[in-house]
Amino acid sequence: MPSANVEDSRQISALLAGHPEIPDEVQEALARHTDPATAAPALRHSPRLPVDLLVESAQNGPEILRKAVASRPSLRESVISALCDHAEASAIGILLGREDLTLNATHKAKLCRRSDIIASLGLELAAQDALSPDGLMGQFLYLPAPLKKQAIAAAEMTSLVKQAQTPGGTMPKRPETNRLRLQEALVKEALLQNRRRFATLLGQGLGLSRSSCDLLLQQDQAEGLTIALKALGLPEFPTTTILIRMLGEETPLQDLRGLLRMHRTLSHGAAEALVAQWILHDQGNQKPSLRHSSQYQEAGTRKPAHKKTFAKRGTDVRKKSAS
Repeated sequence: MPSANVEDSRQISALLAGHPEIPDEVQEALARHTDPATAAPALRHSPRLPVDLLVESAQNGPEILRKAVASRPSLRESVISALCDHAEASAIGILLGREDLTLNATHKAKLCRRSDIIASLGLELAAQDALSPDGLMGQFLYLPAPLKKQAIAAAEMTSLVKQAQTPGGTMPKRPETNRLRLQEALVKEALLQNRRRFATLLGQGLGLSRSSCDLLLQQDQAEGLTIALKALGLPEFPTTTILIRMLGEETPLQDLRGLLRMHRTLSHGAAEALVAQWILHDQGNQKPSLRHSSQYQEAGTRKPAHKKTFAKRGTDVRKKSAS
């Protein structure tokens, strides 16, 4: 094997990998071969490979090896777990499509935290009841279109439950001064089409990471931006201005009307519930870092930033009312 060329190694692997009497040292040598096309058949078919080798292949790839491991007749939970952590959609799709294998709750939770998998295989995960209501809301920005309606429905239900548990709701009776200033600043930056500054202000108001705020300004995230503006309490007219200035060049008029219709029908509580889950998703996928969580302040003021996002305001209001 060490002296065989790549073409011969691949042919040897194809012929021997599934043979029932292949010596253990030979099948392991094939599975550890530096050429992925040689190693893949052994990883797929050889019956007595060490579990550590399968886990290592699932962790390190490349994807051709992960697909081979995912296709093996039987898999230990540790191997499945490594695939759920590291494999791309092609290998995960093999796992989800197997009728002889059922992912447990831990495996499903791992997949539901991965936005790349949600974007590619969200419908397949939903078919296996892998997406919880919180998971749907947290992954809203990555969901296929059919699942976004389910996420909004889950958010409305969450809002109704919260209102039932908190009589009078959590919305302030009058808009806060800082929030009004933030709304005005957002409209101003939208009119200037200053996307960088707009994203910064959006992060300050919502407590979202910069990467999520940048994502909200992408052309295919118009629904997410509309929800974010609703969560910040922006009325319909300034929301219309922002959507037209930030997304209007490439968004058909019919789509803009649909976004404004969603803005009218979506409750403020549901919008807050969705963004609260986006914040949790950010926290679960990023290392601790400086976050854009300070409230907007007018230019020239040097007051200490109050780290209070909209998700905490309901608690503050309840404390005030209790006192």
